[in-house]
Amino acid sequence: MQPPTIAHYCQKCKVPNPLGQEFCARCGTRLMIVVEPPAMKHDGAAATTAHEEHLLERLSILENRLARLTERLEKGLGLLLRQSENTYATHTLVKTLVDALAEAGSINTAELERSWRERCEKDKAAPSRKD
Repeated sequence: MQPPTIAHYCQKCKVPNPLGQEFCARCGTRLMIVVEPPAMKHDGAAATTAHEEHLLERLSILENRLARLTERLEKGLGLLLRQSENTYATHTLVKTLVDALAEAGSINTAELERSWRERCEKDKAAPSRKD
């Protein structure tokens, strides 16, 4: 009886796995590439070349890196969404505060808006300067 031919490598622990296996023999990770032509299910004597094994290994590594990149992008998106929510909450708070102060007669909203626009223009002109 001939030992099973290595068809792909685990993207997590890099252990070679025999043809037709869906989970890694060592760590149990679901293998992302399952290379098994329909004719191979019944023909255990077929062998893959070293070149094919190398390509499969490289594809498994690329899939692993893509999965890690996807996770990082999801984390980044989560951070952006949280920042957006915080910015919205801060904007709402400032608007409510300005409205309350204007109703109380403590500030002149037209003067506040003029000062704010001047400040924004000044900050745009000197972006390296932080107050």
